[in-house]
Amino acid sequence: MSKLATALAGVRRLGRPRLPRGSMLALGSTLALGLVLAGCAGSGRHSGAPAGTSPGAGSNPPATDSTAPSATGSTPAAPCQRWLCAPEQPEQLGGGYTVRLWSSAAPTGVPSPDLSTPVLQLLQDGQHRQWWVGRSGFGWSAKLDCLAASAAAPAHCAVLAEVGSHAGTAELVVLRSGALVSSPRASVSFDGGRPLAADLDHDGWLDVLGTENDYKPNYATGHNYWATYRFADGGLNRTGCALRRRLAEPAPDRLLTGDCPAVFAS
Repeated sequence: MSKLATALAGVRRLGRPRLPRGSMLALGSTLALGLVLAGCAGSGRHSGAPAGTSPGAGSNPPATDSTAPSATGSTPAAPCQRWLCAPEQPEQLGGGYTVRLWSSAAPTGVPSPDLSTPVLQLLQDGQHRQWWVGRSGFGWSAKLDCLAASAAAPAHCAVLAEVGSHAGTAELVVLRSGALVSSPRASVSFDGGRPLAADLDHDGWLDVLGTENDYKPNYATGHNYWATYRFADGGLNRTGCALRRRLAEPAPDRLLTGDCPAVFAS
């Protein structure tokens, strides 16, 4: 029971004897002060993100996942609600778990839309478990590719998004102990739009491939290269590159091992 409710209960208990007029005025002043203090306390509690949720997509998420699974199954507000996000179709991860991407609305009249990073919702048997907020990428251009749990690897997803005019990012998220986890080492960026994901070496883990540019002499007239990254030891590691002669050519179906342009070879 709150302090205010306790005070009101006390008034009801003392209601039989008639109090002097001065005492009633003093009691009324005490209750009014209690209302003010309770209102201030309530305002302080609700000024931040809802308990049990990750920080808003507009904030800077920490290097590790910040959202603990919900023990009650209740669904707190989506971290991307200020960008009018809506859920996509769920992806099956196995063991009763599903995950779905929440896509933000197109950036028309929405404040600071470039801060809207991808958001995932983890559910177990249809009940909310966790929000996961991406580190980078536009929330309205994101795509989700997932592989269900198998003997070779746990369930995991690649979160793929565009950034800026022609950049892109990929983050690999793994389902471990009933929670989505990821590491900065499992995040890579590209210079040619939203990347792709596929199990290029058939080891049960999604790999990432995208396009880079050598900027010789600038992006508009430079050469494009395919670059592939293999997921291993908790991170995405570049394996090599190959010249991309035409934008319409098919994406590589295997991990590349060729040299990469010096502009991003380090």
